[in-house]
Amino acid sequence: MASKMKRKKGPTDAMAPAKRTKSERGNNCEEPPKNNIRPSTNSYLETEQANGSNAQSAIQDQGTASNLQVPQKSTNLEGTHSSFAKSRLAQPWKLSTSIGGRMITSDPVFTPDERHLIVATRTTIQVYTTADSLLARSIRLKLDSSLLSSTQIVTTCLSPSNADMIWVACSNGSVFSVNWTNGSGADSFWTVSSTGCIHMTVASMESHGRKRDVVFTTEARKEGGFRTTANELAEPDGTIAIAARTIYTSQEPIQFLKATRDGSIIVGASGKRILVGRLRSTEFNTVDKIKFEFRTFESNEFITSLDLKVSLQNEVEVTRKDKLQKTPVVDLVVGNIKGVIFVHYNIAGELFGQSKNGLLLSTTNLVPPRLHWHRQAVNSIKWSLDGNYVISGGKETVLVLWQLESGKKDFLPHMSATIENIAVSPKGSSYAIQLSDNSTIVLSTADLLPKMMIAGIQASVIQPPKFPGSNVLRAEGKSWLSPLIQRTPMAVSLATPSHLLLAVGPQQEVRDFNPLVMSNSYLQTFDLGTGQSVSNQALTRTNVTNVNAAPNSHNISEPRVTHLKVSSDGEWLATVDEWTPSANDLEFVGTGVKSISTEINHRREVFLKFWKRNSSRNTWELVSRIDSPHLTDEVSSDSGRILDLASDPSSSRFATIGVDGSVKIWCTRLRKRDGVLVRGKDSKVLKNWGCSQAFKIGKTNLLEKKDQEPRLPNTGCVSFCEDGSVLAAALGSKNCLINLIDSYTGSIKKTFAELFEPEIFGIEFLGQDLIILSDKLVSFDIVSEEIRHTYKLRSSILNLSVDQKREMMHLAVDQKSKTFAISLPKLPTGTADQLIGARSELVVFHQDTREPQLSDFSPTLITALSPAVSTEGYLTLDANAEIRTIISSGTNPITALAQSMAPLQSDRCGEDPISQPVASQDEEELEEIELVDDSTTATMVLDSSADEPREYPVVTKHQLSEVFDIGPAFALPPMEEMFYRVTNLFAAPRMVQTVR
Repeated sequence: MASKMKRKKGPTDAMAPAKRTKSERGNNCEEPPKNNIRPSTNSYLETEQANGSNAQSAIQDQGTASNLQVPQKSTNLEGTHSSFAKSRLAQPWKLSTSIGGRMITSDPVFTPDERHLIVATRTTIQVYTTADSLLARSIRLKLDSSLLSSTQIVTTCLSPSNADMIWVACSNGSVFSVNWTNGSGADSFWTVSSTGCIHMTVASMESHGRKRDVVFTTEARKEGGFRTTANELAEPDGTIAIAARTIYTSQEPIQFLKATRDGSIIVGASGKRILVGRLRSTEFNTVDKIKFEFRTFESNEFITSLDLKVSLQNEVEVTRKDKLQKTPVVDLVVGNIKGVIFVHYNIAGELFGQSKNGLLLSTTNLVPPRLHWHRQAVNSIKWSLDGNYVISGGKETVLVLWQLESGKKDFLPHMSATIENIAVSPKGSSYAIQLSDNSTIVLSTADLLPKMMIAGIQASVIQPPKFPGSNVLRAEGKSWLSPLIQRTPMAVSLATPSHLLLAVGPQQEVRDFNPLVMSNSYLQTFDLGTGQSVSNQALTRTNVTNVNAAPNSHNISEPRVTHLKVSSDGEWLATVDEWTPSANDLEFVGTGVKSISTEINHRREVFLKFWKRNSSRNTWELVSRIDSPHLTDEVSSDSGRILDLASDPSSSRFATIGVDGSVKIWCTRLRKRDGVLVRGKDSKVLKNWGCSQAFKIGKTNLLEKKDQEPRLPNTGCVSFCEDGSVLAAALGSKNCLINLIDSYTGSIKKTFAELFEPEIFGIEFLGQDLIILSDKLVSFDIVSEEIRHTYKLRSSILNLSVDQKREMMHLAVDQKSKTFAISLPKLPTGTADQLIGARSELVVFHQDTREPQLSDFSPTLITALSPAVSTEGYLTLDANAEIRTIISSGTNPITALAQSMAPLQSDRCGEDPISQPVASQDEEELEEIELVDDSTTATMVLDSSADEPREYPVVTKHQLSEVFDIGPAFALPPMEEMFYRVTNLFAAPRMVQTVR
């Protein structure tokens, strides 16, 4: 049973009084503090009849979309409908548990034997083996479902007293103690703060003959300001009481906190201030009586990283007074936001040894050695194990090793992204480098060669500013006019259905306000079965190995991949990338000759690229590049934007639609040189790509004034039917026309008006129906030329800008299940200019019914929605870099193999998972027999006679089919579970007891 205890009020320093809180442990503990963010009670869709009269709401969110109001067919023309409520549990479709996720901005954790590396994502603890970079275990924390969207792990620390335990602090104020070897402890927690947790560190402190882990946390105070608290978190039903005490308060947030292993010295950073705390006495029985004294000193700039090193003091230099004070030698290294590094030697001795009445003497020298190479903030800095080197990293993508005695610097340049965190292994033989592209690499300290590499989903994520208290202005690129997160081009590899193709970039952090236009110049292949990245290659030119900043300090932008599609046979990949120069680079143009916007459009670069799959290397090879596939208009030679890209589901063809109002179909051609076919290494004829059909569907709308630029369409969509014979194309305009085109002759067969208004954001074929997403959702039968269903979007969606709708509204169809799914954004009320707290509503409809098959909310905004090609369902990618599957109830998700392995206990240390339980069971049976009659002798024989030859079990084909033939390969249960099932079938006959 959970324990609820008030913290004792003990004598405290003048810095802060002791606080009162609740501590819970066990499955019956109270939930963490509730968040003020609540889902809206309004949904985003209203149904309309074909005649335009409003029907009753088809989807209404009750709390968290738990009830659905489903309209029935009306018997009159007045629009009165009867309805019934439908529970979420009864919905035929469901949203699965997520996989993937972004690694938190906290140091990776080495185990003491350096055989495992522990990293954390938003809600999971992932354990990797350093020998082969494989995922050994994924432990998902049991968090409150109502706070799941706003709660994440902030810090992880290995327990100094128990190497099998890891402390985990969450943003809602809960702290977990998890055994990373078997996953125990992930379902219970303590709540140490009702205002949330900012940072955490752990020390093993000894007093009164007892050693315990003391958890130091930093959090906000209800009455204003911030504090640091020491917590002793014990089992509620144990003999040790749960205790806590506030040891320091400040007006600025404490963003970093470090402690020595014994907890005698605590070092932290609060804005520009560095604080150093010393334990005043070890004579305390419980933590609520612990006492620290602190010294602080100001720095010139905002502190972005720090690390401490404890060394043994020379016995000759230790005076009797020092022995009484027991102040260890602590060296501190600090990095600030302007790239400067300061090294403070024996900082505790300088501050506490030369002070009087808490004030520093005038003779105290706090001018440390100064190291400067980084141009921007030092994101992470660490001491080497021997203390001779300092390792630092930042946005320059260069790992710097500072040799302190000689002042020399060693560099490891051309890292794939910004260095976020650095960790040194316990034996000092490895460095773990966490990069901003959601990857971690382990380097050998001897030769700086990689020993281990892990990479997660490298898609865009919404994050608040990393250094909110800093006031350093940086040159930035172009930003969106409205707050949004860009859609991530995503496709499923048809050759390998478990491989997901994503267009990603080196920088994934999207600010929650005034977000920048992000580039995504890389193609990542992610395995849904294992939950790991398979490969990563460049799709456009990159600046990883080049200078990435201009002389005016502005970053040199990379092209942005806007569309990505795979051919029907899975052998070809088509991508569209676009690049425009920054407005800062065109300031010399001025306003006398041309406007800057006109010059930007004139210098726009658009490329359509076709890639061939290399199955042996698991990469894509560039075959053809089409420069400027579409122009701005008929009389201009400027490159025009490509609004949409579609793939023919029946053959290797692609279609594009551009701002010039033209649709082009692209297909392969045999490559010839001087009339002779060109063959490759495998003697196969090589192919090129070219345009086979081009036709106009609309003209650019010209303004009345001739001196102004033509008004180009902002949106456009194109889609093939299932057999590829018909192509649907539409441009966003006042005319609202949808054209049905013969894809082989290029002739327009049908034209339909007023099916969307006024911009179009998605169009897909579903059998003979055409699904259209604009300011309303329409299901249109092209055979009978009738509207089957119409759903009107609510005003909260209609009030969004065109850019927000184009980037955050998604439409996908599944031909196997005859369903279509949409994703609609929901920005938080009252903060329309921020993305924190924004979510997306997922709705799945069947082709033949009006009521939704699923209506649910994702924890955050969805950036991609795609059908699962090899099975029924959909794949979603959200702004937490997590992938979920939308499947019908009762089926296994595609990502089942990548789910948490904590309950399996697949690699428990020191015991055999198969033979150990059998041996213990036999021993218990022997003990039970011996207790019955000591005079009898127990013998163990097989079920069959000892004289007969040994019989082996007979396993039928039907029994094996029950293990293996339960679904496609990617939906099978974990390999360990299948192994246990097979071994149980072929196990030897069970031993029985006979007493005589």
